[in-house]
Amino acid sequence: MPVLNALEPTPQQIKAFLAGHEEGKPVYMLNLLKFKDRATYKDGEDISGREAYARYAKALTKMVEGQEGFGAIFGGNANAWMIGQGEGEWDAVGIFTYPDAKTMFATVSSEEYRKIHKHRRAGLAGQLLIACDNGGVF
Repeated sequence: MPVLNALEPTPQQIKAFLAGHEEGKPVYMLNLLKFKDRATYKDGEDISGREAYARYAKALTKMVEGQEGFGAIFGGNANAWMIGQGEGEWDAVGIFTYPDAKTMFATVSSEEYRKIHKHRRAGLAGQLLIACDNGGVF
């Protein structure tokens, strides 16, 4: 199965995401993250990609702190393949929840978000971002 790590969604992915989720229903975003060895800041700051992404994650968490329906549920390192195999596509995994798809999209389109996005871009080599619902599989 081919895997395409990317940094931004395509217009078609945005359209499908917004059309595929009911208003008022929570969205859980599964993040599979691949960090750059060294972050790429325009000013040349020399830190790891993981450190740059941690700045982004901390700022995003602070940005939505106290708002109902938002939050980091889980964040951890990807350590070993238990089933299947890969080539080391991901370094870490995170799950973040939003109140609904429109709110999630509005959040990541806001001016406040744009100010912290530089850390995400500086730190990530790519990611898979999978929108999930709580449809009761388990």
